Amino acid sequence: MAIYNKVAGAIALLESTVNAATDQWGVALAITTPTTTTFIAGTTDLITGGGYTQGGANVTTTSSSENAGVYKLALASPPTWTATGSGFSFQYVILVDKTINACIGYWDYSSVVALNGGNADTFTASLDLINGVFQVA
Repeated sequence: MAIYNKVAGAIALLESTVNAATDQWGVALAITTPTTTTFIAGTTDLITGGGYTQGGANVTTTSSSENAGVYKLALASPPTWTATGSGFSFQYVILVDKTINACIGYWDYSSVVALNGGNADTFTASLDLINGVFQVA
């Protein structure tokens, strides 16, 4: 099971710049840990190849709400990537605010996940509709 981590500086962005309810959200795959909030397609995430397209994929906001001082963002329509050719490998699934090109958090799979193109392996990002992709108190 992947463990969610916030990117340093993301909370400040959430409090000042991000409009979580209306911004376009996405998920992207990476082999290295995102260390800043800046997201650059093909640099922060994988480059295009083997069934992955740099920049990741958009997701849909299903709810953006605050209850008892806790804000929760729930996203749906998780992307599925199907490996082709030589496939691709990743370890991190990055939550990206695509409106401002910012890494907000990431799920760490603890080791490299390799998708084999010869087998047409698939990976679907798992987004929690009940607890949301993140909560801020």
